Amino acid sequence: MASLVLSLDGEMIREFEITKPRITIGRRPYNDVPIDNLAVSGEHAAIVQIGNDLIFEDGGSTNGTLLNGASVEKQLLKDGDVIEIGKYHLRFFAGKTITAQPDFEKTMLIRSPFAGMHLKLDDTPPAAEGALPIDAPTHLDPFPSTFSPEIKTHHAPEPLVAQAVHVATETPPHPLHYALKVLNGKQSGAEIPLTKPITSLGKKNVQVAMITRRPNGFFLNHVQGDKFPIVNGATLNERPCPLNPDDVIELAGVRMEFLAK
Repeated sequence: MASLVLSLDGEMIREFEITKPRITIGRRPYNDVPIDNLAVSGEHAAIVQIGNDLIFEDGGSTNGTLLNGASVEKQLLKDGDVIEIGKYHLRFFAGKTITAQPDFEKTMLIRSPFAGMHLKLDDTPPAAEGALPIDAPTHLDPFPSTFSPEIKTHHAPEPLVAQAVHVATETPPHPLHYALKVLNGKQSGAEIPLTKPITSLGKKNVQVAMITRRPNGFFLNHVQGDKFPIVNGATLNERPCPLNPDDVIELAGVRMEFLAK
């Protein structure tokens, strides 16, 4: 499913999934993508589905709109395009082609786990290939400052104790646990659980990516940096990359395995 990721000054705020043929962007709260800022017009712009294409249209806004740095009034959207409205950025991810919804239901809003949190600046120069992003004797964490804070070391579950009670003959299915397992550095073997709609990874101004959880699976997207993430030895492009169990991701010098168990 196509979506827009709203950010301000490098801080990811929200993901908006495009679930109907026309969504509106503007300062007034009834817009599908509300942006509460005086530089944004009340009904600033819209994204309209025409056939299998999504078209961006500026609604005659006072301050105008930029698409990939150029002024725009109406333009076909391509995967990875960046819409600039004032200081806000909306990055477009094509996902799957949407189907027109006759009831014009509300666009789903998904709260980013990193909303309201700044990606911590780090003056450390970019790590050399194969090196850890942070290499200081007093710093025990090998991850860059913007790696997910949910990281934890995996421990085997305690063995179950048999009890003399009657139980059903069929055991209900165990829900899958999704995580990234670190494969190198001092935190090798630790896990980053993927329980949120968006998990941000990387190091600001060096290499940043995010993993989005969608109804049809997990997807890795490049967000920032000259170098793109690598999955199973292949460098990604601007398109979202679906993740499969045992895929190996390389990002900012850290190698991680995608787990589903």
